Amino acid sequence: MTKIHRYISLILGILFACQTVNATDSLDGDGYPVMYVRGFQTNNWSVLEDYRFTREGDNYTLHLEQLSGEFKISGDDWQYNLGCTAKTDISQSAKVTGISNGENFNAVNLTDLTISFTLLRHNDEAAPSEIKFSVAGTDITDRTSGTLPVLHINVYQYDSATGEFITDTNGNKLFENEVIDKDLAHKNYFKGEYWLDVNDCKWLMELGATSAGSEEAPLPLEIKARGNFTRRAFAKKPFKLKLGKKQNLLNMNINGGKSKHWAILAHADDNKGYLRNFTGFALGERIGLPWTPRQQPVEVIINGDYRGLYFLTESIRVGDGRVPVEELDDNVDDRALVSGGYIVELDNYDEDEDSQIQMEEKGKSDQFKDMLRITFDTPEVYSALQRRFINDQFTAINDLIGEDSDDMWRYLDIDDAARYYIVEEIISHTESYHGSTYLFRDRGEGEKWHFSPLWDCGNGFNGYTDAYLYDCDPYGNTWIPSLRMNATFNAKVKETWQWFMGTQGGYAGLTDDIDLYCARIAEAAKADARRWKGQPVPADGLEVTDNSDMESCKNDVKHHLSAKINWLAQQRDFGPIGGNHAEPERDLTPAQPLPSYAKEPDPAQTITVYFIDDSNEPWSDAYAYVYGPTEDGMENFEALGQWPGTLMQAATVEGKNGYALSFEPEHRPTSDAKIIINSGMANDQTIDFPLADGNIYYRSGKLTDADIVITDAADAEAEYFDVTGRRVANPVEGGIYIVRRGNTVSKETIR
Repeated sequence: MTKIHRYISLILGILFACQTVNATDSLDGDGYPVMYVRGFQTNNWSVLEDYRFTREGDNYTLHLEQLSGEFKISGDDWQYNLGCTAKTDISQSAKVTGISNGENFNAVNLTDLTISFTLLRHNDEAAPSEIKFSVAGTDITDRTSGTLPVLHINVYQYDSATGEFITDTNGNKLFENEVIDKDLAHKNYFKGEYWLDVNDCKWLMELGATSAGSEEAPLPLEIKARGNFTRRAFAKKPFKLKLGKKQNLLNMNINGGKSKHWAILAHADDNKGYLRNFTGFALGERIGLPWTPRQQPVEVIINGDYRGLYFLTESIRVGDGRVPVEELDDNVDDRALVSGGYIVELDNYDEDEDSQIQMEEKGKSDQFKDMLRITFDTPEVYSALQRRFINDQFTAINDLIGEDSDDMWRYLDIDDAARYYIVEEIISHTESYHGSTYLFRDRGEGEKWHFSPLWDCGNGFNGYTDAYLYDCDPYGNTWIPSLRMNATFNAKVKETWQWFMGTQGGYAGLTDDIDLYCARIAEAAKADARRWKGQPVPADGLEVTDNSDMESCKNDVKHHLSAKINWLAQQRDFGPIGGNHAEPERDLTPAQPLPSYAKEPDPAQTITVYFIDDSNEPWSDAYAYVYGPTEDGMENFEALGQWPGTLMQAATVEGKNGYALSFEPEHRPTSDAKIIINSGMANDQTIDFPLADGNIYYRSGKLTDADIVITDAADAEAEYFDVTGRRVANPVEGGIYIVRRGNTVSKETIR
C-alpha cells in the first residue's frame, strides 16, 4: 500500500469511527453483540480477533499488553459502539461513562491494560455504560496509599427541569465526568453523593475522626471548582463542597461545631511537600489568631477516578464554630444590624461592582501601591446601607494609614494585625496582603476589624530569608509596607514576636509537628505523584507538582524557617529570640464610634418636624431640606441630603392634608440651622425656617398654630415645646405650650 493510500485509509477510518452507521452487528450464540476495541492500532479501525472482548453474561472483558492512540469500543458494523462525551485521554486506571456514537478515547501508551464494562442496550443501540480501564493490574479503588481516609464523591448527570438525576434504562445514575475534566473552568455546582471512609487511620481516629456515610448509604452534596489560577492551570482541581447536612468531618472542629461548607484543596502547585498551608495554619493557631481553618489530609476518588492527595479544609464561614461574628444576611437595611458581622477579602482580582468596592491604596511607603479591592465574602450581597458602611469604614482606614495616624487603631485591632503579620513574615509569604487576605468585624459598638482568618499560603517560602516579605513582591502588598512605618504597630510586633518566640510563646514544637505530619502523608504523596506523572495539562497549564520526596521537601521548609527566624532575630524591630516574655496585654484603644446610620435610633437625638400646605394649590409631595452649622464644627451640613432633601410622609391632620418627618442627623445641628420645605421642583419652596424639633411649618410662612391637631395618640406620654418649637423639659403652670402625644399635636395652657 502506498503512503497516499495509507493516509486515505486512515482518514476514512477516523471518519467512519465518528459517525453513526445504519448497520447490524454480529451476535454470538446467546444473542449478544460481539464487541471489539477498534482504533488507530487495529489496522485503521478494523475488527481484529486479538482485540475481541470475552463475555460472561452482560459483562465484557479484554486484556491487552499494549494500546496507543485513539479508539472506541464497537461491534463489527458499529451498531453498538461506545465512545465518550468529549475526546478523553486514558493514561491510567479510570472509570468513564461510555455513550453511543460518542467521541474517541485516546490511549496514552498504556501497557498491561484490562478493559471491562457491562453492555446496556436500549432501542437496538448501546445505552450509556460505565467502562473500567485497569492499567498494570491496578484497580481504580486500590491506587490509594491505604494510609489516609478516603473521600469518595460521585457526580451524576442532572436534569434541572425535573430535579432528578438522569439514569439508564436499568435505573442506574449516569456519571457527569465534566467535574474531572482537565479543562473544567467554570464554578457552577454539580450534584452528587459522597462518603468519607476513615480507613482505619489510627492517628486521626485517636483525634475522634469517624466515617461519614458509606458506599451503600452515600450522603448528598454539591461540588464545584474553586480558586483562580490553580483552577485553570492544573488538571488536579481544588473544589468547594456543600454537604446536604451539616457535619463535623474528621472531628476537625474541637468544639463539635458542624457545617455544610468545606473545601478539598489540591495544592497542585505546592512544591514544598504540601507544607505551605500546614505551616501557616499551624502558626496561626499557635499565635492565637481569632480563628484559623483546620485541615486534614485525605485521598479523593471522584466518579471512580483516583484524584490523589487532597486536604479537607474548613471553609471560611460565619458561625458553626468558625469565624466568631454574628451572622448577617444579604441586603440588610436595618441600621441596628448593619455594623456586622462581616468577612471581606483584600483581593487581587477585579470583581463585579456589585461584589467589590475599589479605591486607590494610600500609605506613606514608596512601595508599589495597587488598587485596594474589598471583595464581599459574608454576606455576599450588600444593600445600599451595607455598602455605605463598608465603604466608609475602609475609606477611613485607608486615609489614616495614608496619614500614618494612630487613629487607625480605632478601626483595626492592632494585636491581631501584629500576629497576622508575624505569621506571614515567618513563612516569607510574598502574596500576603495581595489577595486571599481576610478581615472580619463583629456587630455593634466597640468592635474593630481583625486581620483573620489566614487562608491560601500558596506562596509561602517564596520570599528571601534575609528580607521582609514586602521587599520580595513586585506586585505590592496592600497596606503592610506603610503599617511597618508606624511606630505603634512596630512596637506591638516586637513585643508579640519576643513573646511568641520565647519560652512562654507557642512557636516551640512546630518543627516536630512538621516531622510528624510529613511522615503521615509520605505514602499518599507518592501515590499522588504516580497518579499525575505525565498527565495531560490544560491549555497553557502546568504539570501537577511531584512531592514524592517528602524528606527533601521537609528539610527545605525547616531550613527556610530556621534561616528566616535567625535573620528576623537580628533586626532591631523584632529582636533576639528566647527569654521569658509574657504575652502582651490587649490594646485598649477605644473603637471608633459607629455612625448614626449604623446603630439603633436615639430618641433623644431624633428631630420630628411637620408641614401643612395651606395654599390654594397644594403640592403633591413635600421635601424637607436642612442645612447649617453643627455642634461639632461643620459649617454647612446638609442633614437630609442635598437639595431637595428628603421626602416627607403624609400625615392626617384635622380637616387638612399634612406631612411629617423624623430623622436623626449624623451631626447635631446648632440653633442656627435652617429648614426649607419644597415640592422637589425648582423655585417651589417655603421661606428658610429655623429648625426645631416639634415645629409645625406652613407653606404660607407661619410656624406652629393652635388649630392643628395631628392624628390621634391620646394615651401617649406628653412632650412639651415652647411656641418657637424648642423642647421644654419642665413646663410651668399657666404657660402656653405645643404639646405632642404620639402623633397628636395641640396648643395647650398648663393648669
